[in-house]
Amino acid sequence: MLAMETLSAHKFRAGLTILGVFIGVLVIVAVAAVLNGFRQTIVDNTESFGTRNVYLWRFPFIPTGHLSASVLNRKPLTVEDAKALEEEVSAAQYVSPALLYGLARPGQIPPLPPEVKYRDKVMSRPRVIADFPVAELVVNRPVDRGRFFSESENEHRALVCVISFNITEALFPAEDPIGKAINVLGHDFTVIGTLPKDRAGPFGSENPEDNDLIIPYWTFRKMMPNFDDHFIIVQMREGRMKEGIKQVEQVLRRRRHVGLFADNDFEIGTADMFISTFDSITSIVFLATIGISSVAFMVGGVGVMNIMLVAVTERTREIGIRKAVGAKRSDIVLQFLTEAVALTGAGGLAGLLSGWVMSLGISALLPSLTMKIPVWAAALGFLGSVMVGVVFGMWPAMKAARLDPITALRYE
Repeated sequence: MLAMETLSAHKFRAGLTILGVFIGVLVIVAVAAVLNGFRQTIVDNTESFGTRNVYLWRFPFIPTGHLSASVLNRKPLTVEDAKALEEEVSAAQYVSPALLYGLARPGQIPPLPPEVKYRDKVMSRPRVIADFPVAELVVNRPVDRGRFFSESENEHRALVCVISFNITEALFPAEDPIGKAINVLGHDFTVIGTLPKDRAGPFGSENPEDNDLIIPYWTFRKMMPNFDDHFIIVQMREGRMKEGIKQVEQVLRRRRHVGLFADNDFEIGTADMFISTFDSITSIVFLATIGISSVAFMVGGVGVMNIMLVAVTERTREIGIRKAVGAKRSDIVLQFLTEAVALTGAGGLAGLLSGWVMSLGISALLPSLTMKIPVWAAALGFLGSVMVGVVFGMWPAMKAARLDPITALRYE
């Protein structure tokens, strides 16, 4: 009760004092909410392609730091590698090799994307992908109009294509694209299918898959015979993920003549691996956030200590009276610590409330980014605010407890 009376009596002073604590807690919960929403978007987008998929490429999927010459000079995966995986990996249900036009080595600037044209309309940033018909099943992207190309069309190098949402919107805003001819890479392709809009990327950003223009693999190889940097997706049978990854690794190491004790000269990725890598990155970001919050907590703590020292001086006579009527040192310490914790706890609660309001506002503006404050972040922020009160309120509390009651009673 005394703690709340002190807060009420010095509202402005208390407000300025807890500002640092408020900012510290707000930073923690706000960053945690953003990272949590960002992570959920990454998880949803990654898992939408299938949780049983294994992704193979010669380079790291998420490069970190400078890559060595041995990594940069790795030979590409081939369509023959994909066929060997299909034949030799018993755990594999489907194997889908693909080529992506303009895919550059790490550190290199990719070429400008081609233009796709229909009459007087142009879409300037399509992502041209050469796929096999099985890709529709492997990446879980069924067409919403028309159909996917067949194995026969692939083998006969047919000039047909499946276009994604952004291309449909840019070239055919008011007409049915099925059966129409579009021009890309100097060739006319007949549109035989369209893909629905994919879920948005992080922070409501555009999903790159919405720019895909998919053509038959062998059609692309006829047009671009020198493109050979394959990306392979292997979809495993239910319950055989770990077994399948080991089999894939064995087959590729043998085919690529990797030494017994040498590291793989290719990369293996799964949805869980991508999410784990993202978690490692966000952990570093959050540790940096804790550092920033600690500075705010320090500033708030110094303010709390100052206001409590002033309170000890102003209430010296009150302390003397309390000691004269039998109050113990522990009672005085508890009183002043309670007041300090009440100050910082109020700042912590205000920070939590502001973070919650902020997360609701951002989620309303960006529905694709669901910001939700994790319970652990709220607990960490509030516990941090309480600890600031305990740590920085201890010295004033001990100073008050050590006052001589006779000297305190004489204080004016």
